[in-house]
Amino acid sequence: MATDFKKTFVHWLPWLIIALGLILRVDQYLLNRSLWLDEAFIAVNFLDQSLIQLLQPPLDYSHYMNISLGFLAMGKLSVTLFGNSDLILRLFPFVCGVASLWLFYQMAKAYVSPKAVPLALLFFAISDSLIYYASEMKQYSSDVTIAILLFLLVAYVLKQSLTISKILLLALVGTLAVWFSHSSAFILAAIGGYLIVCYGFERQWKSMFTIAIISLMWLCSFLAMYLMTTGGGINEATPITEYHLQVWNSWDAFMPSPFSMTGLKWIYHNYFEMFDYPGSLGLTSVAGVVFIIGCIAMLGHQKQSLLLLTLPIVITVLVSFFYRYPFQGRMILFLLPSLYLILAEGLIQIQLRLLAYPKTAIVTIATQVILVAALIINLNPYQHTDQEIKPILSYLQTHQQAKDRVYLYHWAEPAFRYYAADYQFNYDDCDLITPIPKNEYTKEIDYFRGKRGLKPADVSETQCILGVSESFHQSQPDLEKLRHHGRVWVIFSHVVESEKMLFLKYLDSVGERLEEFHQPGSFVYLYQL
Repeated sequence: MATDFKKTFVHWLPWLIIALGLILRVDQYLLNRSLWLDEAFIAVNFLDQSLIQLLQPPLDYSHYMNISLGFLAMGKLSVTLFGNSDLILRLFPFVCGVASLWLFYQMAKAYVSPKAVPLALLFFAISDSLIYYASEMKQYSSDVTIAILLFLLVAYVLKQSLTISKILLLALVGTLAVWFSHSSAFILAAIGGYLIVCYGFERQWKSMFTIAIISLMWLCSFLAMYLMTTGGGINEATPITEYHLQVWNSWDAFMPSPFSMTGLKWIYHNYFEMFDYPGSLGLTSVAGVVFIIGCIAMLGHQKQSLLLLTLPIVITVLVSFFYRYPFQGRMILFLLPSLYLILAEGLIQIQLRLLAYPKTAIVTIATQVILVAALIINLNPYQHTDQEIKPILSYLQTHQQAKDRVYLYHWAEPAFRYYAADYQFNYDDCDLITPIPKNEYTKEIDYFRGKRGLKPADVSETQCILGVSESFHQSQPDLEKLRHHGRVWVIFSHVVESEKMLFLKYLDSVGERLEEFHQPGSFVYLYQL
């Protein structure tokens, strides 16, 4: 009886975990939160651009650095088939996030020991990062799904001899993958390199030559995509590229020389940091040690799996050294399948080693409980709301009077532009009232304003003012011109609290605060100036 129950439990456990992951993703998706800044940068392009226009870079805010053409095509297809809404814009990432649960289960069965499969699946199912990005209109969720598909593909290819069907499948999937996921290039580099070396050691020269040809096809496809989007082919790289590189560099996302003390410190810090974000794992030092134990354990009896899982991590780190891809946060979300599988294997191997000594049974159970608890302490998903601008615009629509002016904080513009028509506002009626300041780097909004040829208007001739800068000091001329012009609604979104307080302090000193309404990450204040 007990044996039957155990077998039933073991059989259904993965499906229960998948069901839990599905519920958490659906819950976050149906929250239908407002698009935040980075999503709005992309979404505004869907308002009035055809598919052909979308696939001709750059976008309005030049956001091609990390958005694939395939992702844009799927977004446009969703909008065309089902209509434009936040849920539809996020449909493709959501479908990818849901599909990845089952796909990761298959990947786990192919790459780690059976006892490690449920634990790895649990990490994946309740990962806070994976749950969130399955409901964001960005490519990170589909990056993970495509990475898993590529890992499954190479596992399938290695099962038996290299047939014509496998050759065609490898060539087709790899060639298409880079158009849907930039990060898939790192997985493909690992797969191609591994297969060439593997067939070379086995003296299967025909297979090795075939894989080399396929890898060359992948490379040509990647270069074509790169030249079209970021490399200056059809359209030259925009000034935003320089700004993005500066931002990532300021966040220490590129590896210094590994032969220097600074480089070694970077490797140490970023190694443990990846378990926190995007890994969503508590006690990163414990996670880091368990990961190493997992690598050592797999080195003994699962070398093939270990190499395939870790090579993309190494390649991504090396590419970051050349300032071609940041090794940080959401940009390395696609590495989470590898991380979770090796972590689970490490935990299981610790358990098996301790169980070898009967007298340590209690210690074994306690150790496993502590390690699992430590690893999932931060895996407590909750509904994310980043910048809830929709309730702000609804409040403004209800309370605004005919002669009131609206002042949009600099970073609030893209979301306002996207939602304006839904709340009976007209973005085209909004104007600058001071010239765009000269800065060292061109940021997304200034780039778009430059493309539009936007010139300052007289404050008395407009009721919707575009904030000239995210900085209070650069924006102060705006605020000075608003004085003595009656009621002004000031909308903030994607604002640093310290900057917002500088704006409010000045406004409080020159006018009277009449109303305010707050939402997560977005705020509106009414002033009599």
